[in-house]
Amino acid sequence: MKKIILLMLSMMIFWSCQDVLEEEFQNPQQYEPEPDQLASGLFTNALLQYKFFIKDYGEYWWQLGGNGMPSYAQISSRYITPRYSWFIDYDDVTNGNGFSQSGFNWFNDFYLRMRNWGIIQDVLEGLSGQEYDDSVVYFKLISIVKDWAALRNVDLYNSIPYLLAFKGSQGEFFTEYDDPEVIYKTILDDLKSIADELPGIYAKMSPDGIATLQTQDIALQGDIDKWVQYANALRLRFAVKLASVDASFANAHISDAITNLPTQDLTFDLPHIDAAAALPGGGTWQRGLYERPYVTFIPNIIMNRMNFHNLEYEEDIDDPRLPVIAFPTKYNDYRGVSLDADGQNQGYVDGDRYYAWADDLESSSTNNARSMYSHVTLTHNNVPADMITLGEIDLLLAEVAAKGLVPTGKNAEDHVEDAVMHSTDFWYNLNSLSGYGADFIGPWADLIRPVKPSSAIINSYAGKVKNAFSAAGNIDNQMEIIMQQKYIHMNLLRPIELWSELRRTRHPKLEPMTFQGKVMKPQPERLMYPASELSTNTDAFLKVIDQNNWTSPIFWRTDASTYYRNDYVTFKTSLLPDFN
Repeated sequence: MKKIILLMLSMMIFWSCQDVLEEEFQNPQQYEPEPDQLASGLFTNALLQYKFFIKDYGEYWWQLGGNGMPSYAQISSRYITPRYSWFIDYDDVTNGNGFSQSGFNWFNDFYLRMRNWGIIQDVLEGLSGQEYDDSVVYFKLISIVKDWAALRNVDLYNSIPYLLAFKGSQGEFFTEYDDPEVIYKTILDDLKSIADELPGIYAKMSPDGIATLQTQDIALQGDIDKWVQYANALRLRFAVKLASVDASFANAHISDAITNLPTQDLTFDLPHIDAAAALPGGGTWQRGLYERPYVTFIPNIIMNRMNFHNLEYEEDIDDPRLPVIAFPTKYNDYRGVSLDADGQNQGYVDGDRYYAWADDLESSSTNNARSMYSHVTLTHNNVPADMITLGEIDLLLAEVAAKGLVPTGKNAEDHVEDAVMHSTDFWYNLNSLSGYGADFIGPWADLIRPVKPSSAIINSYAGKVKNAFSAAGNIDNQMEIIMQQKYIHMNLLRPIELWSELRRTRHPKLEPMTFQGKVMKPQPERLMYPASELSTNTDAFLKVIDQNNWTSPIFWRTDASTYYRNDYVTFKTSLLPDFN
């Protein structure tokens, strides 16, 4: 009887919690718009889909295991020593003993979660007059999202079905894999067309139609100017990638896009439960960080570029973003982890251990011998979805200027300087959103919730990075600094985009993995297609089966060089402080 009562109580608690979750975090699959707002409701549903702007818990949990993209790109890592025997196969990018894409399937998710695009297109065919004028805007906006997600998939898989996809209502469910360069060019042209059309479309909307748009658009609140700027920012991002293949085509888009780019970070708040709760983020990506903090140590490739003077943070010398991105160690300083597992083993044996969870600041502050990403800024925080930020745009413009693709109105080093200042603003604002640790009085108290440095200090540091860029001497060294800054700015927020940029630019140069005397430099270049493609889209899949591995390059990778350091010798060498 006692067991039955306990079972009933547990079920009541579950139902109660489920009601709260459904109230506070709307399930996109269960969202049903009113009949007279079908297009707008389907658009909102698309914005709420996991794995687009709302990052997914499962993806992060699996990919943060130590063998996923964030680890191989050296954005996050375990504190690796020989106690982790499986890292002996870290260089296996053939059989799955090393590199893994477990829990990650943007290929299928793109088609499943973007199905509303085709439905809205079908809905519009039955509308006319003012009803059409008030609805067509949603098709254009969801097309921007679809275009972005498609190119994101090209960056991961190379050839994908695109040109004839999303025609399920016409009975066409499986289509050919299209040439990735053709997809890029088609989408860049589409984004330009949408950016040109949106102001006129908006002008035809009724006051009621505009009011509905402002409510339904949870991302940018119906601000058409911001959507135009976002479309242009996407054109900039992907045209820069295309420039190595077809500079003429890419440069035309870059020249046009940079005339109207975002003037502020494009982010929006998510309707999720409080991330300071027992299970942060509910089903969102921060729960993955909460459950796998032992894989969120900051690699030297990032740490050494932020705290390059010495271990102790010096406000007037070191990167001002360091205290809001990283947690200090129990020594009250900042120490990254090396991929030289052999070199850092003795420190671990001697007592340089850590607290493996993200639920107790006191335990972390007294045990961690290496720096994790900040639990305040990232793990226990209502982190907004970011569509694109000024820091990324600045660094894209820096690459455009450095390579002489088109005139940007500034020198490349000035764009780099802008990036550091905009990025600093972004990270301190993000840290300020969190209430976690507000009452903490331990040894980290003045570091986990730091006061933003003065403008003079921030500007001084940005000037140092600018000067380092100016002194870099050649485009290869300049790209190293651009990508170092991109790693610092985007880190755990955008690890998959960083992995794409690493594969494209071959920067920043990574540390080899050294494990039991074995020095490894694995270079996964892409993801494999889902196994289901062979059975469901057989004829089309067989035409691209030669690409179905982890080492075939994406079409925009024209440089076959290594993305590892050539001067790497020992653990001590890997700690050398520099900007390049």
